[in-house]
Amino acid sequence: MIKKIKPKKCKVCALGFIPARPLQQVCSASCAYKFNSKKEIDKRVKEAKDSIAESPKGINALEKIAKRVFQMWCRMRDSKLPCISCGTFECKQFDGGHYFKAEIYSKLIFEEINVNKQCSYCNGPFMNGNLIPYRKGMILKYGEVIVNDLENIADSCRVYQYTRDELLQIISIYKAKIKNQDFTPLSKYLQ
Repeated sequence: MIKKIKPKKCKVCALGFIPARPLQQVCSASCAYKFNSKKEIDKRVKEAKDSIAESPKGINALEKIAKRVFQMWCRMRDSKLPCISCGTFECKQFDGGHYFKAEIYSKLIFEEINVNKQCSYCNGPFMNGNLIPYRKGMILKYGEVIVNDLENIADSCRVYQYTRDELLQIISIYKAKIKNQDFTPLSKYLQ
């Protein structure tokens, strides 16, 4: 059984036609000449590039951007403080270390009291976050009540998928805070 070819609309003159080949996009040789002219090809390439540039980024890409901006703000907020775990100022690189790991507690990724300046050694694979001294540093910085509150809600914050709007909002808020050197906390626990 031969498949019946459906009529198409010509990409140049917009007239209806029955294509001789499945991928045929124009109705005649003159339309094909116009369709394949350098000017038309450039126009289609530009339209494709514009649509890609205007297309919104995926959730994963936005989450990476949001993490980078948020952690930059956290490191800037804590720039005059030592590593929250070991207390050192002497380190080539400081990270935005999470008390509750971002990979496990997805809803706490952007919680300000959960992310603090930490030296790359304490945050690295050998020390695995250096969590006992990290907790002591958090108690000194925020108080035991706030740390206990964070620990009490942690299990309910394991699985969370941020929406596109939430990530865009996080990006815009923390970019503005970085630009204005605004380090006032937004965390509901610190207000």
